Amino acid sequence: MDVIECRKVGIEDFDDVMSIRDVNDGLDYLPALYRTFMADHTGYAVIVNKTMVAFQCVTFIDDGETIILRALLMRKGYEGRGLVYRLRAFIQQDMAGKPRLKRYVFTTGNEAILQKVLKERRGELIVQRDILFYHGGVSKVVPFLPTVDNIPMRILNKGDLQKLLSSKANTDRLFPQGRIIVDWVPYRLLASNVDHFFNDFCHILGSECKDGDSGSFECITLAVGYIVPNGIRYNVEIYGNFTEETFLLHMAEHLRKCSTFEYGDINLLVYSEPGSHDASMITKTMQQFGMSKSNTFNSSTMYGIEAPMVPLSKY
Repeated sequence: MDVIECRKVGIEDFDDVMSIRDVNDGLDYLPALYRTFMADHTGYAVIVNKTMVAFQCVTFIDDGETIILRALLMRKGYEGRGLVYRLRAFIQQDMAGKPRLKRYVFTTGNEAILQKVLKERRGELIVQRDILFYHGGVSKVVPFLPTVDNIPMRILNKGDLQKLLSSKANTDRLFPQGRIIVDWVPYRLLASNVDHFFNDFCHILGSECKDGDSGSFECITLAVGYIVPNGIRYNVEIYGNFTEETFLLHMAEHLRKCSTFEYGDINLLVYSEPGSHDASMITKTMQQFGMSKSNTFNSSTMYGIEAPMVPLSKY
């Protein structure tokens, strides 16, 4: 009979967690971000006969009212044995002492998971983003980057983001779905959430409205970049109204940021608003920089799902 246990894990468990499996075909963020996660996330694992077979980490956002589930891993050969249910029951038991907790959220690129959740009425779709994937090499991209002065945009700092999220005019214009997504985490539009996502991995650019007050933005691009097994993974969320020229200037600066990494291959994902951003314009711009569109990423859509916190037995 198998000996099964659930326990918390920490930084010292890095090797065991990484041994579970590689996901996303060399684009997995967890190897790069695991140690950072463990500073403000809690990791949990299932151990079967002394072998770590499943992992998930969680953290709290939205003023402590929302728990976000991230980085679920399952060792091949252990699927379908109820281990995810057992792991989440253990997580929920550990969360029992947090009375402010109202809901949990997660994101997925798997439409079948979304449809299952909706069919069983276990949650609702709160946000959806289209995904375009591009690949290129730093040595080929850099020669295409324009050298320009007095660019009508600027790098945003933490104070800028907090002010932006406190402005209804900005949030209505930029985030019509009511969430700001950073590296697959859908945050509510609260200034307090900036502390969760503004870190050394972020590079955020904003173009101010030409006829608006200072701090009123027509569009922003929010990027998170890190090293993965296949080189550089650079995720760019785009919000607001872009002209072709504005988008080109934003992406030029993000690709310039990519060139500061000591790796040659760029895997760049652009996440856009369905029906609002022109995919052909995005692809045309990326091709101008020597980046080619690829269909090898495992999803073309991101789904954000939210559900109220209820006893796991209710599911």
